[in-house]
Amino acid sequence: MQEFFEHVKNGLSKSPKQLSSRYFYDAKGDALFQSIMQLEEYYLPRCEMQIIKSKGEQMAQDISAVHPSLQIVELGAGDGRKTKHLLKQFKPYIDALEYLALDISVNVLATNKAEIRNEVEQIQHKSLAGNYFDTYQDLPTTPYGRLVLFLGANIGNYPTPDAIGFFKFIRSNLKADDYFLVAFDLVKHPRKILAAYDDSQGVTKRFNLNLLERMNRELGADFDVEQFDHFPFYDPLTGIASSQIVSLKAQTVEFADGFSACFDAFEAIHTEISKKFFWDDIEEIAHQSQMKIVHSYLDDHNGYTLVLFQPHGQVGTPK
Repeated sequence: MQEFFEHVKNGLSKSPKQLSSRYFYDAKGDALFQSIMQLEEYYLPRCEMQIIKSKGEQMAQDISAVHPSLQIVELGAGDGRKTKHLLKQFKPYIDALEYLALDISVNVLATNKAEIRNEVEQIQHKSLAGNYFDTYQDLPTTPYGRLVLFLGANIGNYPTPDAIGFFKFIRSNLKADDYFLVAFDLVKHPRKILAAYDDSQGVTKRFNLNLLERMNRELGADFDVEQFDHFPFYDPLTGIASSQIVSLKAQTVEFADGFSACFDAFEAIHTEISKKFFWDDIEEIAHQSQMKIVHSYLDDHNGYTLVLFQPHGQVGTPK
């Protein structure tokens, strides 16, 4: 709670104001995001599932040729509904399979555990709740090979310099023959991308505005949510989709401890980016982070890909 409050005070004191999207995910936020995943406009999970179902066996064969026993570590694991299909594809090719789910939400990890254990037989399942920048550094030791999963096109939440830093961070806990599998949403028609973040039912709007409601519930703030709106934007020149929460009038929001945040009319809080990638972007991230591209698994429309990386050059000694 204190970490959340400090982040809010810092972010709302900046110009422009900004808050991290990781705080979207309380119990209500989790439920709203699951609704977003079912929306017709939100194409990303369907593209990813199509790759998992059509290319998952090939991934398993490619990786098991190097690692007959495998520890799979998933960052931002979510509820496991997609991952269970990937694990089922891997199971026939892996002698021993351990799955570690890392997520900030305790609620969603409980669902993940039930989903995986109900669908995948004889799998070792462990959950690590918290910010994965912390939990990834404290992974349990394994004699197996390691595959780190970062699905859902979540790499797009990082500006390119931060994405490179993130890759270096992941690389620090990999051996030379370990793997990192990352989902990338590729550039496509701008209107299709924008619609994914501005759905006709307004679910994405409610998901964003729930951040204000969460501050009311947990931090004693007095946001009048009806006086704010959600504004998504996509720039095809940079490939960046962004989300803002816009104040509809000049107003001051008070918090329980005496902190206050003043808003001008139509001032925005930046909450999230979701970059869409050219292939050159992916190659540049790999090059700058000393990772090599081993395989790429594309969806049927070549608009979404899961890319398998390995460390390139010398690495440290991970757990």
